[in-house]
Amino acid sequence: MRQYNRARRPDLLTQNFLWIGYRAWQGYLNCDRGVVVISSSVDLLDDSDHHWEDLPAPSLNFRYIPQSQLSLYLQEWLVNSQSIDPILAAVAAYQPQTELILAVESGINLDIGWCQRLKTSPPDCYEQICRRLSEFELGVRD
Repeated sequence: MRQYNRARRPDLLTQNFLWIGYRAWQGYLNCDRGVVVISSSVDLLDDSDHHWEDLPAPSLNFRYIPQSQLSLYLQEWLVNSQSIDPILAAVAAYQPQTELILAVESGINLDIGWCQRLKTSPPDCYEQICRRLSEFELGVRD
């Protein structure tokens, strides 16, 4: 598995963890088990010597792939069949209340990880985001 180059750019996963956990719990509540997917406009897995401070901040897109659609999603990414079964087994086994499965689409790369021993659980992330969303609601005028 490739390592994220933390010395060259901000740790986007840490900075966006509340949103990732929110998506994980929201997806679980609506669709049962699945995978949180982050798509990026730049290659987050690139370990070359680019000057990251000169690049614009990547835009990130978050979505949830339910377990029922995961095999098709992985096939579209041309994941070989020997790798699909362990991923499906991980999704069937993870504990949604305390863990999440994360996929990062970055350039032509797909990286999938099982996030365990989280300091903030997906339900806690969901609750924090829901509480903060009300701060941005516009008041209704009569």
